[in-house]
Parts: sequence; C-alpha cells; structure tokens
Amino acid sequence: MTQLATQVAPDPTARTPLADYLAGFWLPRRLPSWSEGTRRYRTWAVTTLVQSSLAARPIGHLTVLEIERYFAERAITPWESSGDLPKGGSLKGLHDTLRAALNDAVRYGFIPDNPASRVELPRAETTSPTVWTAQQVQAFLLSVRRSRYSTLWRLLFATGLRRGEALGLQWQDVDLEGRRITVRRNLQADSREGNVRYGPPKSRRSTRTITIDAGTAEELVRWRKLRQTEHAAFLADLERRLVGYRTPGARLPALPQDLPPDSPVFAAPDGSPMLPATVSDTFRRQVAKSGLPPMRLHDARHTHITHLLRAGEPIQNVSARAGHGSSFTTLTTYAHVIAGDDERTATRAAGLFGD
Repeated sequence: MTQLATQVAPDPTARTPLADYLAGFWLPRRLPSWSEGTRRYRTWAVTTLVQSSLAARPIGHLTVLEIERYFAERAITPWESSGDLPKGGSLKGLHDTLRAALNDAVRYGFIPDNPASRVELPRAETTSPTVWTAQQVQAFLLSVRRSRYSTLWRLLFATGLRRGEALGLQWQDVDLEGRRITVRRNLQADSREGNVRYGPPKSRRSTRTITIDAGTAEELVRWRKLRQTEHAAFLADLERRLVGYRTPGARLPALPQDLPPDSPVFAAPDGSPMLPATVSDTFRRQVAKSGLPPMRLHDARHTHITHLLRAGEPIQNVSARAGHGSSFTTLTTYAHVIAGDDERTATRAAGLFGD
C-alpha cells in the first residue's frame, strides 16, 4: 500500500494532481472528523485512487468521460491482493470518495465543477442480502445450541446489532434485570491475530439503548454464569503460576473474583475479546453445517430489520433500534421490503370505495 502523506499540503489549485489533492490536502483535513471505521475505509479508497490512472490528472482537468473509463476498467480488473473482481460496493465506495473530495474542491473554489457527480458506474457483481424466515432462524439456533457462539448469534438476530457493536459490549452495558443493552462502542481488529481496539459507534444515532426479549435475556444470564466460572478458573490458574515467582514470605495481592464491569461480554475463556474475523468465519462454517441457505453474519442484521418492517413496526422505531443515521436511511435501504406489502396497502385503499 502506498504511504499517504501525513502533513497537510499547501492550498491546491485547479492544476494540482488528483493524487496530491487527495493524499496531501483532502484526507488529512477530513480524517479527524470521521469514526475509526470511516477513516480506514476512506484511507483505502484514497490509496486506491492515488495508484489509479487518474492520479496524475490535474483536478481542474478531470472529465466525466475519463472518470467513467477508469471505473469501467476497474470493474473488469481483479484486485491484486485477492484475484477477485471488484464488487459493486467497492466501486461505489471509490466513487463516493472521489465525488466527496471533488465536492470539497468546488466548495473551496479550487475548481468550478465536479465531474464525478455526473458519472454513471458500470454494472458490477453485487451480493444481495440473505433474509431467513423465523423458522430458519429457529432451526439454525437449534443446530448451534452447544456452540460457544450460540448466545452471540441469538443476540444478533434479536437486536440487529452490527458485529463490532455486539463484540464491543461490556457487562456494564447490559442490564439483565431490565432487559436492556446499551451500545457505546465498536470493537475493531485488523486481522485474525489481534490488533484489537475500541472506537465509537458508526454514527451519533448508533449510540443507543435496546430492549431485548425475555428469551434472549435468559440466554445472556446463562452465558454470564459460564463466563463467571471461566473467570474464576482463569484466576485460580494465574495464582498457581504466580506462586513460583513470589518472594518468600510475600503475600500475593487479592485478585477480583467477579467479572469486571468493563470485561467484554463475548470473550474467550481467558477473558480476551472474540475477534471479529474469527466470529464471521465461525458463523459461515456453522451456517454451512446447518444446511440452511448461505448467509453472511451481517445478514442477521438484515433479517432482524426485515422481520420488523414486514410485521408492520413503524419505520422510525426500526430506524432507532438499528442505529441508522435517519429514518430516510432505513426507508431507502429497505424500500423493497416495504413495497412487498403493497397488496395489503391496495386492500386498505379499496376502503375509499366501500366495496
């Protein structure tokens, strides 16, 4: 990956190459205002554009045609890292980043017009979300009832939490008696080997409190008892190993026997947080073993939201529960679900005629 500039460059002009504008001016100014996930995604997009055929072009000379030519070529060129063709979401992310950057260039007066705003992206391979029926969700949870991850899967289907939100939960965020959980942070990891860190939720509205059903609360109670047993066993083993390092006559400090309030809800037996990539890999394997239609982990969120909308839950309630930036986001993302109830709507409209 190309090393991006860390120093803010002087003010660009229309003759500034796109690469210099993106990496030296636009990205450094925008990074502080973004969440951790957005920073990583936008940095990837800028890195990709800096390495593209558009990189040397002055921002004031870019045309709609040459931008469309770049995306047409990008759509049929496999990624070097994986050998796979770009998905529609990747092309859209690159285009959104370029358009946003050039919008700022117009706003600052560097260029008079943004050609990226009129670009039409080529068709690319897209992956439609899989939505399970209630019967399929129940069959899956039954098939994984002995898995260490079963409580996590139940919570994801029951709340529609994003993966990082669920893995970012700490026991102080869970009110088992009141059956509420509060989303305050997002767990992120760069690999399957660690590099774990916590950041804020995706957006301001993603910080929220969600009520859970009684069955899910009971699952969490059982999970907490298991974690408490594992925590006690871990401390006992730690004390045994520390004895060999104790100065003769010295007493070991008392270790907290209860689960610390800031310990992760979903953790390994030693208390370390479950890694996002490992969680997704495990979900994929267990879905395949269940014999149910293939599903990504994020599709548990789609299943939760779709189920609520089809049941007639008001869209503002669904939006708040999902942590969407606005009800408009929910409406546009799930318009196909709402449109699927058009027969019921037509029946109601017939009331105008008294038939």
